[in-house]
Amino acid sequence: MHKTTAFEHGGKVYEVRAIPTLSGWKVRIFVEGIPANGVTYSVDSEVYQDAALDRVPEDLVAGLMETAERDFRRGLAQELITAEKATDDDIAAEIDKFKP
Repeated sequence: MHKTTAFEHGGKVYEVRAIPTLSGWKVRIFVEGIPANGVTYSVDSEVYQDAALDRVPEDLVAGLMETAERDFRRGLAQELITAEKATDDDIAAEIDKFKP
């Protein structure tokens, strides 16, 4: 039983999908049936079940879905890719310093 919500952004309709797995839940954003970015959100089944037992009032999966949409709208995935590339470039520059 997966969960799905839709939202519009930049003239396109996106779908946030939460899919149960053997180890918990995974959440991703799709556009036209294709993952919209490389980001996957997840919650382990142990954490999910403990939250219910501890009477945590929030639905963790719904919270992940909301976070995924919010991060996507903010462009967080692109920010992470840019930061990772900058870090890779910095590392490459440091390595170049030690080359003869």
